[in-house]
Amino acid sequence: MQNKNKLSLALFYIVSGVLIGGGAILPGVSGGVLCVVFGVYRPLMELLSHPKRSIPKYWRMFLFVFIGVALGFVGVAKVVGNLFERYEIQMLCLFIGLILGTVPMLLKTAKADGKTTRQDTSALVIAFAALMALLLILRMGNKASLPLNPATAFISGIIWGFSLVIPGLSSSSLLIFLGLYDKIMLQVGNLNWSVVIPLMLGIAIVAVLFASLVDRLFEKHHSIASHAVVGLVLASTVSIIPAFADVKMLFVGIALAAVGFLAAMQLDKWQATVKRD
Repeated sequence: MQNKNKLSLALFYIVSGVLIGGGAILPGVSGGVLCVVFGVYRPLMELLSHPKRSIPKYWRMFLFVFIGVALGFVGVAKVVGNLFERYEIQMLCLFIGLILGTVPMLLKTAKADGKTTRQDTSALVIAFAALMALLLILRMGNKASLPLNPATAFISGIIWGFSLVIPGLSSSSLLIFLGLYDKIMLQVGNLNWSVVIPLMLGIAIVAVLFASLVDRLFEKHHSIASHAVVGLVLASTVSIIPAFADVKMLFVGIALAAVGFLAAMQLDKWQATVKRD
């Protein structure tokens, strides 16, 4: 029975990693938000800021999560890219439901002693408004068209790193704004190492440098920081709501969002079950 539970937990972390890695490449979807959704964000910040203390606690989790992320980011890149190209609205609705399905759980774990203070609410509202303003500015601006080379791949990695450290900051949206998104996805799918290596290096540098700051915020102001993260998650979700061409597409979108919502609830139950056992 114990081996069965370990296998279930490993499978859960692999599935979570696949969804984080595959979902993070969708335009508008934040890898950091997905880390929050699957309970990986806080341990990841702790791991990056205090590796000696955290590896004994989380090595099993991250072994399987990183396997899943690798499968999702590289192995699923082409599949997700093709699905998004053909069914953009449907894919976005599915992910909207998936993220919204975890918000009640996020709010529950964010509360200090079961209470929500005025400071917690303010942190949520400010984070929501700040991210919405940033995303609106990006949408209104003129898109650039930068060439893809090791230097711009490294810059893209820095952007991706910030999207992991700051949940809700969508690296995909920023890369689309710079004209690099399609180029990077093509080269990652083809395993072009002259692009993949500087991209990963940029992600790693930002993650290591800023994770300790985030970890300290959570240690000293857990409830406020957690509510701010919920605000970022909600803003990121609102920002990817698509425009529907007709009523039929609207109902299809609602149905897919409901499927995503129910899937998120089942994943939450699965996670609670395997961790409890």
